[in-house]
Amino acid sequence: MIVVVVGIFIVLGCAWALAYACIIPSSQVFSPVVNRGPAESRSAVLTFDDGPAPPFTEQILDILAQHKISAVFFLCGKNVERHPEIARRIVREGHTIGNHTYSHPFLFFRSRRFIAREIDRAQEAIERTTGVRPTLFRPPYGARWFGLMPVLRRRGLKMVMWSVMGFDWKYHTQAIIRATTRRLHPGAVILLHDGHEQPPPDGINQSSTVEA
Repeated sequence: MIVVVVGIFIVLGCAWALAYACIIPSSQVFSPVVNRGPAESRSAVLTFDDGPAPPFTEQILDILAQHKISAVFFLCGKNVERHPEIARRIVREGHTIGNHTYSHPFLFFRSRRFIAREIDRAQEAIERTTGVRPTLFRPPYGARWFGLMPVLRRRGLKMVMWSVMGFDWKYHTQAIIRATTRRLHPGAVILLHDGHEQPPPDGINQSSTVEA
């Protein structure tokens, strides 16, 4: 009985360690990741995932331009092909673009070849459309797997996670604001979304993110 209990604890411990390495944004187990700026920084970084997606990316760009703020947009290659003019506008207005894979799959249990193909297709789509080849990468859902890091190293891509999450895929405006400001800190990297990984049947609605 004792052996069984010890075995269960070992299995649970291994599962927790693997989950930490693969999911927690601050985990440095697989490779160094950027998830926050220097503590002495008086600024934060706004990042937007899953776009571009009209009209929400465009509305966000309007707000950023109005306040003279630069942001980082982690683009899905498939959405860049759907909305090339918005991707070009992001670059034209001085924002940074990153690779968010081509079709936004979970990378858990995926082969290195699959991961490389998703990243390469996104790189090609983004560069072909905007003339810029990203140097930053963010995994969909923040999920990392064993084959990912060698692929990133070979392509010179730096992985960027986050330290503040707005939960804007499920919250409305005021809740997004509270979730973000409650955790805000010097050097914060804020995760928001201007698009959607798999557009629902009734279409994308990121209006709460825009309002927030």
